[in-house]
Amino acid sequence: MKRIDLDSAPKEKIQGNTSKGDQPKWKKGVFWYKIDHMGYESLSEVVVSKLLAKSNVESYVEYSPVAVHYKGKDHPGCVSRSFRKKDDMTVTLERLHRAYNGKGLASALPDIPDVSERIRYTARFTEDITGLRNVGEYLTILIELDAFFLNEDRHTNNIAVIHNDKTLKFEFCPVFDNGLALLSDVGDYPVERDMFDCIRSIKAKPFSTDFDEQLDAAEELYGVQLHLTFTKEDVRAAVDSVRELYPDEICRRAEEIILEQMRKYKMFFK
Repeated sequence: MKRIDLDSAPKEKIQGNTSKGDQPKWKKGVFWYKIDHMGYESLSEVVVSKLLAKSNVESYVEYSPVAVHYKGKDHPGCVSRSFRKKDDMTVTLERLHRAYNGKGLASALPDIPDVSERIRYTARFTEDITGLRNVGEYLTILIELDAFFLNEDRHTNNIAVIHNDKTLKFEFCPVFDNGLALLSDVGDYPVERDMFDCIRSIKAKPFSTDFDEQLDAAEELYGVQLHLTFTKEDVRAAVDSVRELYPDEICRRAEEIILEQMRKYKMFFK
C-alpha cells in the first residue's frame, strides 16, 4: 500500500459547494490526494473507478488507495491524476447557469415541476452555451451510475464541463467524484444499521430525490446509456484492493451493496 506524508503540504481550500462531500484534499504535481472525513469515501472512489474499467464509460478518473500521513497519523485516502490539461478550467453547471442566467442551476430547477423537463432543460442549456452535443446522453449515464452506486452527491456543483482558455472550446469532464456513493457517510448511514433501511432513506440529486424517478425520466428522453460487464469476482477484487485501509465490516458492506444493486439493475448487464 502506498503511503505519503502530507503533514507539511498546504491543503486545498474548500470551494464552499452545497454538498457535504468536501473531502480534505491536496495537490502535488499532477496528482490529487484526498482523505476520508465522513466515513469511507476513498473506498468508494477506488472501488467505483475499478468497476468502471468494466463498463462502456469511456472517460473516468482512476483512483488508487493510499495511506495519507496527516496531523501525526495515517488516514485512509485515495490518489488520482488531474484530468485538466494546460489552460483547462473546470466549470460547473451551477456556475455556468449563474453566469448566463443570473442565478444558479440549483435555484432554477425547482421552478420546473416535471423531472423530465428539468433534465431536458439542463441538457439544452448546456448545449446552447458550450456547443457540446449529446449532453442529455452524458447526463443520463451520470444518473444511471448514481442510481447504481447510490451516489448522493451529484449536486449542480458536481456536474461540470472543461473549458480551455486558449482554444475557448468546451469538452465533457470524465466521470469523477463518487466518494459519497455506497453509503459511505457513516454518520447518516451507520454500518450497524440495516443496509436496506439505509438504501431506502438515501436521497438522489439533482433532478429528483428519488434515484429511480430521475433514472426513468432520463432514459425515457435519451435511452439507456450504461452497460456494465463486471462480475461478482470483479467486485470482490475491487474491494480487496482497499482492505489494508478499512475494517472487514466496511469492506463487507460495500461488497454487499454492489451485489444488491447488481440484482436490482440487471438491465445494465445485458
